[in-house]
Amino acid sequence: MFRLVAFVKTALQSIAGSAAAAGHQPVFNGGIKSMSSNPRLEALKGRHESLEGRISDEDHRPRPDPEALMRLKIEKLHIKEEMERLQTQTH
Repeated sequence: MFRLVAFVKTALQSIAGSAAAAGHQPVFNGGIKSMSSNPRLEALKGRHESLEGRISDEDHRPRPDPEALMRLKIEKLHIKEEMERLQTQTH
């Protein structure tokens, strides 16, 4: 089980590194911070922040569930990617 968590962590770090190499700014702790008039983007930002809180809550439990953490982090990553896609479409 812990190998799976380590694998996901490595994969997330690799994705962030690939994005930086492609010229994209990596986004950590709170998501993308630009203001937008796009309601979809605003909804995604709210969901991203909510997931960040849920990940923190799970991670600070006495016995965190590694599978739940992995699912939440993957969902957060997908939302981040969607937010970045929407931002590049508007610029």
